[in-house]
Amino acid sequence: MEHAGEDPTTAPPATPPGQTSAATAPGAVPGAPSPQPAPGLGARLSRDLRIGVKAGLQTFWELARVMIPAYGLTLVLERLGVIQWLAQLARPLMSLLGLPGDAAVPLMVGYVLNIYAAVGSMQALHLSARQITVLAIAILIGHNLIVEGAVLHRAGMNGFAFGVLRVVAGLAAAAVANLLMGLL
Repeated sequence: MEHAGEDPTTAPPATPPGQTSAATAPGAVPGAPSPQPAPGLGARLSRDLRIGVKAGLQTFWELARVMIPAYGLTLVLERLGVIQWLAQLARPLMSLLGLPGDAAVPLMVGYVLNIYAAVGSMQALHLSARQITVLAIAILIGHNLIVEGAVLHRAGMNGFAFGVLRVVAGLAAAAVANLLMGLL
């Protein structure tokens, strides 16, 4: 039944008995859609699983496309004798860190490329847990020098000087770690 002076075209629709419309619910904004119920546990798990698997596969691909070529290149260089030649050159410095000379390859790969490529190259070598730890310390401090040096240069800093500082700091920290692990 219409009330006097009420326009039937603008009147709110009738609400079924026993239900509250969004317009008449306490605190509701007139004309706003009713809130949808939260998805059930199964729907949330399914959605989260899809998101997690997708993110995991993307991360796997990003790592694999750097690590696998670095690993393969290290194996090829080893078969060609290049690593043995580099190992002879690097042996004096690497021995100060408790590392074999061929550990210079993942160190250089980390300095020029990134941590993941260095890890890929480390896999091709036969290193102990102690040697991997020492090498990782040096790489983590002085990785990706070219790209980060360019960024620092654009920011107004001397990228070369900062890169040298990172290499020296990384090698010094690796040498200290090697000494400390030798005491344990």
